[in-house]
Amino acid sequence: MIKLLAMYLPQYHEIEQNNRWWEPGFTEWTNLKRAVPLYPKHRQPRIPLNNNYYNLLNKDTLVWQAQLAKDYGIYGFCIYHYWFEGVQLMEKPLEILLENKDINTHFCFSWANHTWTKAPGKKDEKILIRQTYGDKEDWLKHFKYLNRFFVDDRYIKIDNKPILVIYNAVDIQCWDEMKKYWNKLSKEAGWSGIYYISTLKNEGDIKAGNEGGFDAQFEYQPTFGLRRNNKLNYGFWYHFKYNVLNLKIYNHISKFNYDRVWKCILKNSTKSKLKTFLGAFNDWDTSARWGHKGSVMCDASPAKFYYYLKEQIRRSEKLENDFLFITAWNEWSEGAYLEPDNDVKYGYLEAIKRALDY
Repeated sequence: MIKLLAMYLPQYHEIEQNNRWWEPGFTEWTNLKRAVPLYPKHRQPRIPLNNNYYNLLNKDTLVWQAQLAKDYGIYGFCIYHYWFEGVQLMEKPLEILLENKDINTHFCFSWANHTWTKAPGKKDEKILIRQTYGDKEDWLKHFKYLNRFFVDDRYIKIDNKPILVIYNAVDIQCWDEMKKYWNKLSKEAGWSGIYYISTLKNEGDIKAGNEGGFDAQFEYQPTFGLRRNNKLNYGFWYHFKYNVLNLKIYNHISKFNYDRVWKCILKNSTKSKLKTFLGAFNDWDTSARWGHKGSVMCDASPAKFYYYLKEQIRRSEKLENDFLFITAWNEWSEGAYLEPDNDVKYGYLEAIKRALDY
């Protein structure tokens, strides 16, 4: 039976840094509430069902999310983890999860090891916090923190190895030394090592995973399917339109066809020596975060998601995979969320349950 893991964003509570960098009270909900429709029938703003703008510092919210996911067949969450050479961001929901064993879900971490910037891609781009990797002193602190979660029975393991997803494997220049040291520490802690999974967003990530000695990789969708632009397919057209034709100067959002994006994903096969877990996405609209500079997949629906997810589950079974990663549980500002909203209600969750029962 394929186990579905939903990517999980913990940015739904105030942190001191975001209050300083953006504005007092800033959370992921801030951008969502400001979203406006940018063309006829554009489904914005997205509103959580019953105006449930939750706070992840509330344990009851985590209990609700865990039970909801379980009710609709989601095995667990792959939670973004932020560590900047000892500086942590958005760690409190993770620690609430750790402290409360009655939150009934499985989970693992994806180390979101990227630099945070303001106004990315613009001349006035500002670094908010830079991702750095330190030395063995920091690696030891990082491992000790991670191991607090690894020992939890709910943390997902493969062959007595806790899973650790790395978002940007290509960026860690000290990876070989860090990995070797972490494996040593993990074996001293009673594990058989760490099960490292790289995140595939483009072709370069395939090379980084192979050369970096990863155990597996997973296709982060829809990004990976669209960035395999070495062929004249829809992925190539997507980037040509987004980066060349549009040039982001005409002040209108880039719109793309949901079905064509999914067909592009289903046709791609990753040629790699590594075990490859497949990915899926239910919807996509980044206009809440980027306005006219964003992109949207038009004509997404629970019915279509059910069909394409069912195909990915079948493909995963042929590959004899254990897991399939879904974008995402609660990326509301990117339009990628499974949680119920005022328009679709529980439609995407119901699609998951049906797809698992095919």
